[in-house]
Amino acid sequence: MELRRSFWSRNIALLLFLPAFLLTVGILVPFGYSVVMSFTNFNLTTGTSDFIGIGNYLKLTRDPEFWNSLKVTLLFTVGAVIFEVGIGFIAAYLLNLGLLGQKIWRTLFLLPVMLPPTVAAIMWKLMMAPIQGVFNYLLQLVGFAGSEWLGGSSTALLSVILIDAYVFVPFAGMIFLAGVQNLPKEPYEAAAVDGVSNWFTFRKLTIPLLKPVILIVLLFRIMDCLKHFDIIYAATKGGPASATMTLSVQAYYHSFRWTNMGYAFAHLVVLWAIVYVLSYFLVGQWKKAVSEVHGG
Repeated sequence: MELRRSFWSRNIALLLFLPAFLLTVGILVPFGYSVVMSFTNFNLTTGTSDFIGIGNYLKLTRDPEFWNSLKVTLLFTVGAVIFEVGIGFIAAYLLNLGLLGQKIWRTLFLLPVMLPPTVAAIMWKLMMAPIQGVFNYLLQLVGFAGSEWLGGSSTALLSVILIDAYVFVPFAGMIFLAGVQNLPKEPYEAAAVDGVSNWFTFRKLTIPLLKPVILIVLLFRIMDCLKHFDIIYAATKGGPASATMTLSVQAYYHSFRWTNMGYAFAHLVVLWAIVYVLSYFLVGQWKKAVSEVHGG
């Protein structure tokens, strides 16, 4: 009995770590396979898989479609993150005011999170239809011309950003709300005694104290937006005229439509590198912000 108890006490940390280790290995294996295959001309149709070195990456530098998809990916990420962080922060502030029916408002606010992203994209696609869509109908009721929304090359990207914001603003808002509700009260009480304005308190107290929370939301949303596929593909399939063709969607076409798996893997490795660099930077900033909030 004592021997068994001694075994568990010595190895409990290792046993608790084991699931995370196995999961990491399970992720690294397909990732390593993808990196290796990006140096080949692997084709699903022919089954050929010859080593071509950095040929796929050199091809990327000369491919205008790749540069367009990279630009669209970055524009989509910037636009979606601005919407989601900004609106999520405002929503968290309003939900923290203790308004009448606060529980009902919080429940309604969370409803979009309960929808699968693909379902939300199809729902918005129907509402944004140029002729039968409810959005154009409402615009025409108040005297405005309808929009092409997802069908126009100049409006499709913004429309997809709005769909993404609808789905993920509640996610950002709930994290912000948790952060706001856990702010220390003493600095605010001292500011009230000193007669400091609300705007000054917001800039000098709330924002600095919430900086770690803001960085966490940025980290999650930037990483997710950079690799988005489901909402964009369900809403536009990368069109019209490649206006919403992100790196993930482009990689899908190269792999499962055109069966050029090696070239598709090269797209995804570049995408992984971008995500890794940005996440590494944001994690570093988060650690620094946490250290500043807690006094070093």
